[in-house]
Amino acid sequence: MDLISVRLCPSQTDADQHALVLTAVGIQSHSVVEDDGIMLYVAITDAAEVVRQLAAYDEEEARRARKPSRARLLVPKPEGPLAFVAVMLFFFVAPDASAWRIDWLSKGAAQAGLIMQGEWWRTVTALFLHADGCHLLGNLGMGVVVGLLVAQLLGSGVAWFAILIAGVLGNALNAAIQLPTHTAIGASTAIFGGIGLLAGFTQVSSSAPWHRGARRWAPAGAGLALLVLMGTAGEKTDIWAHVTGFLTGGLMGLAFGRYGDGLVSRLRLQALCGVATVVFIGIAWLVALRA
Repeated sequence: MDLISVRLCPSQTDADQHALVLTAVGIQSHSVVEDDGIMLYVAITDAAEVVRQLAAYDEEEARRARKPSRARLLVPKPEGPLAFVAVMLFFFVAPDASAWRIDWLSKGAAQAGLIMQGEWWRTVTALFLHADGCHLLGNLGMGVVVGLLVAQLLGSGVAWFAILIAGVLGNALNAAIQLPTHTAIGASTAIFGGIGLLAGFTQVSSSAPWHRGARRWAPAGAGLALLVLMGTAGEKTDIWAHVTGFLTGGLMGLAFGRYGDGLVSRLRLQALCGVATVVFIGIAWLVALRA
């Protein structure tokens, strides 16, 4: 029987694994120890099928090795949630105390007419202002949970930057569809943006256990359920702000799920996005206070 070499393996264990793959499809192989490794030989008549089977095995192994990269950060760092809580508490206390004799609400609230006239910073500053203690506590609780969940998928820096941008875009879109006198404050637009990020990302993520059929819509359905149950309650709830935040976050989540593989492990990018989050917020408030 004429033999042909098909695979050079670095170790006997690796050679045995490849031989097992071939045995499973009814192909006999022989291993020979050589200077640079273990060479697998098969019959010439089996060569074409062996190449196909080993290529399929290599592809499956590569796919299996890529999957854990999305969920490498099992416990996100606490700096993000702690900073979120600290900043929210500051902007809650400052208006009450009339800190530095500034009318924080008039400077930072998201008034639709002013935003459409070019006061873009209000889409950012409004996220940090709250009507009362209950409003603040509700957003703090949800914000920390949502932030930690998004950080597990994207990494802490990218997650908080993405949540902020989703909130900003949600406020801008909400201003475009509201009457000019409509005014809104609160972090809930960004929080529902984070829920949208979760729904969009997990729907297209290759690491999710659902890829086909009706089950692929489960994450989006869960996000919509949260939007309905928690985003429409209360007499003063700005429903459209929650909807626009969820929509913008969902679109961003789809993009991250398709093109954002491996973000968790890119530490320099995480740090850069964390700094960008702080700088963007700072610039928006500086412009607001000088306007």
